[in-house]
Amino acid sequence: MLISSFQAEEAQQLRRLQKKRKAETMRLLDMERRQKKRVEEIRETQKKDEENMNLKEQHRAEVRKELDKLEMTCKDMASLLRGLGVNVAGPLSHEVRAAYKRALLSFHPDRASGSDIHLQVEAEEKFKLISRMKDKFSPTL
Repeated sequence: MLISSFQAEEAQQLRRLQKKRKAETMRLLDMERRQKKRVEEIRETQKKDEENMNLKEQHRAEVRKELDKLEMTCKDMASLLRGLGVNVAGPLSHEVRAAYKRALLSFHPDRASGSDIHLQVEAEEKFKLISRMKDKFSPTL
């Protein structure tokens, strides 16, 4: 009787140990599966980011080409702003300055960040152009 009770207890401990090992194995397999899934998600994100960068560079080249043409035809800040579609009330310096500030706000890269990639790149390039041309036309502002 003592031996059979001892054997029953040993068998029960063995079952508990096997159950523990199985749970640990399942936990490790689950953790490995989650890690693989996360690595795959990271790879996909990197691939999408790379595609977006390539797309942005293509759009950037197109936009720069158009803005370079505009830059060549502008004789002052007012004509540049009008060429970009910003309403300039008149030729007076305070009117041009007000239009310049409106243009900076409307083409600021942070304001266009949530929009379409093409619009975002276009806003960035227009903002750069306006900032660059301010130095060139600074006596009029």
